[in-house]
Amino acid sequence: MIITAWFSVGAHHPDEYYQVFEFANYKMGHTPVADLPWEFAAQCRPALQPFIVVILSKVLEILGMYNPFVVAFILRLLMGILSYWVICRWIVSLLPTFTTEKGKKLFVCCSLFLWFIPYISVRFSAENIGAQLFLLALSIITQIPKYRFRKQLLGLSIAGLLLGFACFVRIQMGFAFLGLVIWLILQKWSLNKWMIMGLFCLIAIGTCVIIDHWFYDAWIFTPFNYFNVNIIEHRAADFGVFPWWYYFSTFLKVGAPPISIVLLVLFLRGIYKKPLHILSIVCTCFLLGHFFIGHKEMRFLFPMSLPFIFLACIGLDLWLQRYPKKRFYGWVWGVLVFINSGLLLFRMITPAHEIVKNYEFIYNYCAKRNTILVSFDDMPYTLGTSTKIYFYRPHNLTIVRLKDSTELKNILNHANGQAVLLYGNVPLDSRLAGYNIKRLYCLFPEWVLKFNINNWQARSYISAVYEVSPYSLNTLRK
Repeated sequence: MIITAWFSVGAHHPDEYYQVFEFANYKMGHTPVADLPWEFAAQCRPALQPFIVVILSKVLEILGMYNPFVVAFILRLLMGILSYWVICRWIVSLLPTFTTEKGKKLFVCCSLFLWFIPYISVRFSAENIGAQLFLLALSIITQIPKYRFRKQLLGLSIAGLLLGFACFVRIQMGFAFLGLVIWLILQKWSLNKWMIMGLFCLIAIGTCVIIDHWFYDAWIFTPFNYFNVNIIEHRAADFGVFPWWYYFSTFLKVGAPPISIVLLVLFLRGIYKKPLHILSIVCTCFLLGHFFIGHKEMRFLFPMSLPFIFLACIGLDLWLQRYPKKRFYGWVWGVLVFINSGLLLFRMITPAHEIVKNYEFIYNYCAKRNTILVSFDDMPYTLGTSTKIYFYRPHNLTIVRLKDSTELKNILNHANGQAVLLYGNVPLDSRLAGYNIKRLYCLFPEWVLKFNINNWQARSYISAVYEVSPYSLNTLRK
């Protein structure tokens, strides 16, 4: 988890960055309001996450340790710790559900080391925060009957707060909340328990409303605005509409077959055999809700990763119980473990968005001197969108987008002691052959770039940072 938090820089999706770090940067006075994404004007994004970023940034500034990349790392690390704590709580709670020893071991291993778990566990995203707060509340609620009165009261209070924050920060958690309500009705919860938990849920929501007022300077209810703009006004549909089976077909492709195929089959078997388990009901309601929403992305289902794994392992446990000594188990497990291990290692040590490593290098470079960053391609400080990035940008960095290499000469002649960096692809444009250019940073190691078999580098997007100085001596002699 710590390894993944360290290496998995960047965002899985631009929303994970723009709706959090750029919003926080605006509140700290560094991002122009005109360059914020459209969600700011729509006032449809809760401010709880930007609020946390601002508080952490201010603390680091007071300590003289502020660095945007340190801020992002600390948040990834904290999310990883929270996620694994919640997972471990559920492992302890759910292990008695299994009947075979192998089923128990596989559930523990899959819950902690399935290839995508560390990656999504460190994301400081609304999906992950909402998921962990909700699952933590769920783990407390399932233990309430075992507590005495005072501990029940405390547990209900904490669970209510967690549910309120979870559903506010990620409105789609409301589908899972509906599943919880159905389960509690089946458990015949007393009115007193409903009232206590509901009261603290409202306290959490009220706290979030106050934070939103701090951020937007207006009394608003962002979950309603989110629902109105995305569902009623169909803004989400602008980003694509897909059929209800999209999640199944996409998971089979991106979930690393044959692992995804095995998991999906076992999941369906597990949910069929334990339809009234709390995680089955919650997961079913969550999935059905997302089936009816036109715009679909796999990240929307990240909150159900743990219930999905549990139900898949239940399906496997039932299989092992019925067929305990099948010969093909050995080589099947071997193949799946081999594939999972490779993918796990890859996801642990690679950035979520490799361009952020370039930003980190530039940030550290600019700490030494004022710098001009030139580029012939798209603006370098974006994440595949037209919206600009300011949070990772040094204040003493000037960005210039050039039309052709002849303009570079003018930049160098008027640099006035500033360093000039070039942000470009590997290999460089042949038009730059007359300049003295030194590659300072690239995510790919130098020894890898030496092997350009079949000119693969020209067909790949490999960004790098170069230092540029006036014409080389050889050029001047000519």
